[in-house]
Amino acid sequence: MNFFTKLIMGTNRPESKPRSVYLKETIAFKQIWNNKSYNDFGLERMLRLVLILSSFIMPGTLIRQLCGRKQLLIRKVVIEGYSLFKIGWYYFLFEADLTTSTTALVISLVLTIDTVHFMFSKIFLNDIHKQPISFKRTLLMTLINILEVILCFGFIYSYIDDTNPITSQMVFSSGHHLSDLQTVYFSFVTSATIGYGDIAPVAPILVKLVLVQIMLSLFFLVIVITTITNRLHDDTFYNKQKDTYR
Repeated sequence: MNFFTKLIMGTNRPESKPRSVYLKETIAFKQIWNNKSYNDFGLERMLRLVLILSSFIMPGTLIRQLCGRKQLLIRKVVIEGYSLFKIGWYYFLFEADLTTSTTALVISLVLTIDTVHFMFSKIFLNDIHKQPISFKRTLLMTLINILEVILCFGFIYSYIDDTNPITSQMVFSSGHHLSDLQTVYFSFVTSATIGYGDIAPVAPILVKLVLVQIMLSLFFLVIVITTITNRLHDDTFYNKQKDTYR
C-alpha cells in the first residue's frame, strides 16, 4: 500500500484541508461581481459571470466536492482519474457499438461541455483560482482534455452518420457510411486543421459542427497551450520550496 501511495502521490508535504468546492465558487462569484480581484467589463465580464455561475452545475465541480476535504492532492488525483475516465468512455462506446444511442450522445455532450467549461475557466478565471500545483501537470491535463474533445466530436460524427438512413443523402462525401475509426480520424484531421480532403462534410449540420470544432481547436492549441508552455518553469505554491539538484 505504501508503495502505491508513493507511486501516485509522491512524497508530499502536509497541507491544510481544502475548503468546500461550492463555498469556493460562491466566494469567487462575489469577487467577480464586486471586481475585487480583477477589473472587467462588457463582454469579458459577461463571460466570466456565465463561467462562474455555470460551474455550480458542472459534473467536475460535483466530483471535486464529493471526493472530500481531507487533502488537496487527493482531490487532484481524483480529477485526473475523471479525465482519464472520459477517454475510456469513448473507447467503450465505440467498442460496444453504441454510436446510435441517444443516451450515450447526451452523456457525451455533458462530459465535453464540462471539459470545455474547464478550459475556458483556466484562461478567463485565472485570477480567482489558486495557482496550479504544477504547470507541467496543467499542460498534461490540457492535452488529455483536448483528446477527450476530439473523441467526442468523433462520436458525434459517428452518431449522425450511423443514424442517417442509407436511402437519404449521405452526410459525408465518401458516398457510404464511415467506420468508427474513420470518423475519429476525421475529427483529428479537423482539429489539426489539416484538411486532407479525403473525407468532407456534406450535411449542413456537419458543416456547422466542423466550424465549432475548428474554433475550439484554435482556442485550445493557440491560446491555452501557449499560455501554459510559457510558464512551465515558473514556481508554484506546491513546488517552489523544492530543492533543485543538477
